[in-house]
Amino acid sequence: MSYCVNCGVELDKTCSVCPLCHTRVINPQQPVDTTSPKPFPSRKGTTDPVRRTDVAIFATVVLGVTAIVCGLLNFFAFRDTHWSLYVIGICCILWIFLIPLFFPGKLNRLVSLALDGVSIILYLGIISFLHPGDGWFLKIALPLTLVVMGMVILYVYALHRPHHSILSMAAIFIGEISVLTVIIELLIHHYLKQPLVLTWGAITLICGVVIDAALITILRKSRLREEVRRRMHI
Repeated sequence: MSYCVNCGVELDKTCSVCPLCHTRVINPQQPVDTTSPKPFPSRKGTTDPVRRTDVAIFATVVLGVTAIVCGLLNFFAFRDTHWSLYVIGICCILWIFLIPLFFPGKLNRLVSLALDGVSIILYLGIISFLHPGDGWFLKIALPLTLVVMGMVILYVYALHRPHHSILSMAAIFIGEISVLTVIIELLIHHYLKQPLVLTWGAITLICGVVIDAALITILRKSRLREEVRRRMHI
């Protein structure tokens, strides 16, 4: 029996080098056996990469079975509430969100984002069906989701346009956040049946207008733009 002089691991009689630290085996009392089969394979195998269609089928089966099983349990066993609608809705949203991963390049990004927004609206509709409240879905959830979806689509569209810069994308982002705060405040006042006046939304809007005015000025003036890029390393 041989042992590695470097790491001390026990060696098979067919080893010419230590499989752990790759130190050469020298044992005059027991030469390396070159005729017996080695205890481990020397040929490295490869496996075929997983196809995206297989992943899509796997995710569809898992989410579909989860939704169906929960629906059957809710219908036949636990019939006190419609809890399965939450699970079914989440499964549908996850499947729609995974569509770009299943079929990359075959679905436009903007269309994919629109489908994501529609799925979220449908899920909020399920919640409003179970908990109608005081019309929160039509007064707040639906318009706010549509506004956010439109802003995200606009931002992604601008992001993939040629010749965009960090400064221009920052200006668009700040402008959208400023407008969004105003819309949120107005929707809250409308839902609570209060006068449509701006308070904190006006503050964020003014700050956004000031910052956007500065960014647009920098973008319009080449010397300012190059100076900012040089100092900020962008």
